[in-house]
Amino acid sequence: MGSLWGTMCLCRRCDFSFSSDHQHGSYRSDPPMGGYCYALCVQCLSEFMLPTAGPRGPHDGERMELCRVELDRERVTLQGTGVHLEFYEVATGAWSDRFTLATTACPECRSQGTLKVEFAPGDPCPRCKQAKLI
Repeated sequence: MGSLWGTMCLCRRCDFSFSSDHQHGSYRSDPPMGGYCYALCVQCLSEFMLPTAGPRGPHDGERMELCRVELDRERVTLQGTGVHLEFYEVATGAWSDRFTLATTACPECRSQGTLKVEFAPGDPCPRCKQAKLI
């Protein structure tokens, strides 16, 4: 389902939810960021945030560090992992085709090619693996 925050996919079986696409900045984070995307490892289910320099989305060639997210009294704190994704503007293709996903290893389980920045309705649920996302 579409929203102000990209495409939200849900699993009715296990309550998995994921928001694909870029989202506008969060000034309730430390440090403040222009915007962000989410990434998920489908192997170990680790979730990450990718801060972007600008509120309108990453720019061509931008390197974004995969960050762990910690919540502390309604404030988001990002902890860098040292692992980066790069973003490239391409004329056609899906949102995920613009990132260096296939060549980036998950900082938690070290699996390569398992990071995703988007899901679509009908994709298998990465958590329960028994239902399709809506």
